[in-house]
Amino acid sequence: MSFSAIYDANVLFPFEVRDILMVAARTSAFAVYWTEAILDEATRNLIAKGLATNDNMTRMVAKMKELYPEATIPLADYEELIPVMTNNAKDRHVLAAAVAKKINVIVTHNLKHFPDAALDGYDIEAQLPDEFVRHVLDLAPGTFVHFFRVQASLRQKSALVRGRTPLTAEEIAADLIRTELPMPNTSAYLLDCLANPRYAFDLS
Repeated sequence: MSFSAIYDANVLFPFEVRDILMVAARTSAFAVYWTEAILDEATRNLIAKGLATNDNMTRMVAKMKELYPEATIPLADYEELIPVMTNNAKDRHVLAAAVAKKINVIVTHNLKHFPDAALDGYDIEAQLPDEFVRHVLDLAPGTFVHFFRVQASLRQKSALVRGRTPLTAEEIAADLIRTELPMPNTSAYLLDCLANPRYAFDLS
């Protein structure tokens, strides 16, 4: 793998952003990481906002750990580094985990919590999900499109079970510009890739 990334808690919702980040991880273009503290924070926030239940989050976290059994960084690996970090106090645990694991990218919506001065010397960059996913698409467009179509197929089956109109892969990609936290660059690039016959796969 060419690089590694840690997902901050605030990129694990809304679900459109979380899903596209999990698709990015499926490409194996990079090694994905998180911590129990990050997963717990995402769980608390989603439940507090009424966007998920305890059962929903238990299933989601279990699936993430099943897909990426090496992704969870143990607290013991980074706990001693937390007081040394100089970024926003609420996110020092994230930077400490990234430093301990020598991670290259922190994917976050809170760039202000990871100023350049706090990252200097660690060879770590903080990126918005839109920038990060667009970069992964550049690295592995065919593999990305394949797993995106797989994810879209799962969402379509779920919609039918719930009596809702299923969205096509293209509609899901277009909706990335209309999420609570828009991803316009990813949406445009992904739509181009979906229309490219080079990246057509038989999912049957």
